[in-house]
Amino acid sequence: MCSTGFTPYGFSLVVKFGGSLMRDIPTCKDAIAELERLVEFGYRILLVPGGGLPDKAIEAVDASYPLAAFTSHHACALAQDQTGYLLTDRAFSSKLVATSALGECRKISAAGMVPVLLPSRILFAMDPVDWSWDVTSDAVATWIAWVTGAASVAFLTDVDGVYRSGGASEPAELIQHIDAADLARLGHTCIDACAAQFMAARGLTGVVVNGSHANLLRDWLDGKPVKATCITASGNRD
Repeated sequence: MCSTGFTPYGFSLVVKFGGSLMRDIPTCKDAIAELERLVEFGYRILLVPGGGLPDKAIEAVDASYPLAAFTSHHACALAQDQTGYLLTDRAFSSKLVATSALGECRKISAAGMVPVLLPSRILFAMDPVDWSWDVTSDAVATWIAWVTGAASVAFLTDVDGVYRSGGASEPAELIQHIDAADLARLGHTCIDACAAQFMAARGLTGVVVNGSHANLLRDWLDGKPVKATCITASGNRD
């Protein structure tokens, strides 16, 4: 492997910030504050926003008036950008900075801030994912983790993790540890199957954690047991 000529991005973690967390603004702000604290503790984080409220509006239109794949794919990518702009507004955060360029993400992180990648520009230019409702911002985040060389992806959502039954009402059904390949075989859960398949193929580890409990991500990073779904992977990173 070439040891010179390629500048590492140096991210400790890619965080997919679920748009569902924006349904409760105080909770959303608490989750952001915790990410900012993690940066102060030395973690270098790249945040990838979910589609959030704009994405739900697009889904509602599609349910009544089915959209062309081109339309829904491009509109949903732009919805991620819109959510990213909201999260980086000073009404929500003091250390989150929006950018559409990965090189800028590196510079923002080196300055002790949290880069929030607005992914539409990269997605439109490189076209790495299928134009399908089955492929969500979860898959985009895992792809970004692979591109930047991050070892892990944290999916911040509004549930405690992945459940065997598909629901979140039975605590005993929470899957606390699962290999990415096994997670992919479950199909679409609170993260999409494409993301799990990609994690398995590329050897990415991760966690599905409830962003409503701000301390859980830090505990997971510190190696403490947490109420969440921890994802292991035995694949390679080619």
